[in-house]
This record gives sequence, C-alpha cells and structure tokens, in this order.
Amino acid sequence: MNFKESRLATAVVLLPILYLLIWVLPPLFFFFFAALVILRVQYEFYLLFFRGRETTPILIGLALGLLLSFSLYRADLFWGGRSGPAVMTLSLMVLLLFVLFLFRDIKTTLVDSAVLFLGIVYISGFLSHLILLRRMDRGSALILFLLLLIWSGDAAAYYVGKSIGKHKLYPEVSPNKTVEGAVGGLAGSFLATLLAQFTFLPIFTGLDFIGIPLLVGGMGQLGDLTESMMKRSAGVKDSSALIPAHGGLFDKLDSVAFAAPVFYYYLLWVKG
Repeated sequence: MNFKESRLATAVVLLPILYLLIWVLPPLFFFFFAALVILRVQYEFYLLFFRGRETTPILIGLALGLLLSFSLYRADLFWGGRSGPAVMTLSLMVLLLFVLFLFRDIKTTLVDSAVLFLGIVYISGFLSHLILLRRMDRGSALILFLLLLIWSGDAAAYYVGKSIGKHKLYPEVSPNKTVEGAVGGLAGSFLATLLAQFTFLPIFTGLDFIGIPLLVGGMGQLGDLTESMMKRSAGVKDSSALIPAHGGLFDKLDSVAFAAPVFYYYLLWVKG
C-alpha cells in the first residue's frame, strides 16, 4: 500500500468514528473523546522536549491540562462563576512548586517550567475551545465545519503547492511550504465555507465568506507553521507515528489548535 492509499484507508476508518462522536452522541461523550485527544496531543508536545527523560513532569502537566479542559466543559461553574482564573493560577503554582522541590538539574528548571506551562495553555487551552464550540447552538455542525475548513485548506495547500508552488513561504521553518500553496489553502477554506452554507450550516452572511476563510483558515496555517517550528527545534519530522501515513495527533491538530479559539470568538463577538 503506497502513501496515498494509506492516508485514504486511515481516513475511511477514522472519519465515521469522528462523525459519530461529534454529531450523534451526547455532548458528554464528545467531552471524554476531546479530553483523551487533548491529552495525547499534549503528551506528543511534551515528548518534543522531555523525550528520554523522567515522566513525572509530563504526568503533572497532563493532569493540569485535563483540569483546564474540564473547567471549560463546565464553564458555567468555573468561568461563569468567576473561579476560572483560579484554574490557571493553580496550574502555574503547582508546576512551580513541583519544579522547586523535585528538580533534577537546577540549570534546566526555568525551561522545564516554561515548557510544561506552555503545554497546558497552548495545547489544552487552545484545543479545549472545541468543547466550548460543542456547547453552542448547532455545536456539532460548527465543529464539523471547522474540521472541514481546516482539512480542506490543508489539502488544497498541499496539492496547489505541489503543482505550481515556486515561492517559498517560510523556508527556515517549513522548507516545503510555498506562497502559492498558502493562497490555495485559503481558497480551499473558502470553498469549504460555501459547501457548509449550502448543505448543513446555513448561518453565514456576506462578510463571513471573506472573514472566516481569511481569519480562521489563515490562523490555521499559522498554527501549522508554529508546530513545524517546534518540531524543527526538536529535530523530529513527525510528533509521533500514531496515525498511519499521517504522523501524530499533534501533526493533524496543529492547525485546529489555532483555528478553534479564533472561530469560537468570531462566533461569540461577530455573530453573537
């Protein structure tokens, strides 16, 4: 089975499961699914830095990331009840106390603390906006649309860049990405918005067809570049080999991590 066939086979298996969890089952099932996915992505992120070292710091970071995800799932109790900031304060305090009393090398404590906290905010904090989207009206459709927009943009960027890409976008971070591919990715996001409007999510108006592909799709591409920067810094190609022909979950959701918060606040502040 070649690379393209492996990617297709993986998609055929995973997409129906994803549809079931997002569209059919109650929100509680989606929360458990999202929490597990976020934990895995956060774990892959930590391995970029802590690979081959003790696992206790990773476990502390994962536990606090799960706490943050739960606080957003029950935002009515935490953030609506004005105790949400306590979650972030507690997380940072626990990490700093852990490093204070259990550090192995004092020369690495500053970086260790920063990486652990970044994993909580960047991975758990950003991706947990999927949980907030699910709790909105038409939440299932919103999440399906977001994934469609991002993955359509990714596919369009890949094929356009492969076909006609000549001008490097940011070679120091991602040598294979091109300006033409980035523009093609935005076009793919625009087509995904049109498709959603005329099929399962007829909520968009004139400005949305420009704002959403540019803003959400563009932030998704920046999220992809951010992950590429981190992987190059760590000297790895893929965050893991979890998904055949796709890499790790971090590789698949790096764009979603940036796009989900932007899409959520666009809906909240612009669409009301």
